[in-house]
Amino acid sequence: MRAPRVLIAIEPRMYAEVLAFSIGWHRPRAEVSLLGPSEDLEDALQRLHPHLVVANSVPQAAKEDTSFLWVEMARVRAGDGVKRLGARISANGYSRSVDDVRTAHVCAALDRAEREFVVRG
Repeated sequence: MRAPRVLIAIEPRMYAEVLAFSIGWHRPRAEVSLLGPSEDLEDALQRLHPHLVVANSVPQAAKEDTSFLWVEMARVRAGDGVKRLGARISANGYSRSVDDVRTAHVCAALDRAEREFVVRG
């Protein structure tokens, strides 16, 4: 069985690094890639063919693509103080919004992506 591929493109970079570490801890088979600040998300999607994308802004064309699932996380804004970080999750016909996104939500989306794309082929 192939390993599920995850592409993380969120800011601040530290959040991306912590999420990548957490996914690696909870799903050690997953291949996790971090998008660099100068890299284009659409180019990375074409190059890496991820099963799951976690980004602050998923391009509309990518949202309509059914070859991967995505989690679109709210942006952290300076001066907002401590508040919950929301996200929209799309999993091939399944859609959900969460007010306080957690690693468990991302891992659940990854598990679904693995069932739908990696296991099938």
